[in-house]
Amino acid sequence: NVHVPRRVEALTEENVVGVSCGESHTMALTEGGAVFTFGDSTWHQLGHGTNEYLVLVPQRVQALAGVAIAGISAGKYHSSARTSTGELYTWGTGDYGKLGHGGEDDEPLPRLVEALVGRRVKGAAAGGHHTMAWTYTGELLTWGYGFHGQLGHEGCLNELLPRVVQG
Repeated sequence: NVHVPRRVEALTEENVVGVSCGESHTMALTEGGAVFTFGDSTWHQLGHGTNEYLVLVPQRVQALAGVAIAGISAGKYHSSARTSTGELYTWGTGDYGKLGHGGEDDEPLPRLVEALVGRRVKGAAAGGHHTMAWTYTGELLTWGYGFHGQLGHEGCLNELLPRVVQG
């Protein structure tokens, strides 16, 4: 444990413009659109294709190399990255459908959320067991665990694919 702020030495050569913290992992976004992740990878939430227990030094998510990432969000055991062109990638544990790929499979590498292609995602937020995205046209879409009504669909069902919140 570190009780006072300390520089992350592995990122001193990078111009970090955004960070997001999950339960046990961290994401960093650079000015050039590169994503670095570190921490616990048990549920593939780091996006490196492995589930080694701990990654102690920030590593670039190679599957997103060459993709201009504009935003990131770390959930409990999953992660998301939004491109400058409005596409969304998710990865990690897929329980309750929180990755938005139509099932509950885990994704060890970033995977494009095909159901959102063409919608131009402006932002996204990965929660504990659900995910939300909003578009440039003002739509709010939610998916994943819905037991507490947190998806906004007037019910308590899980959603395996992004669904527009009405009203």
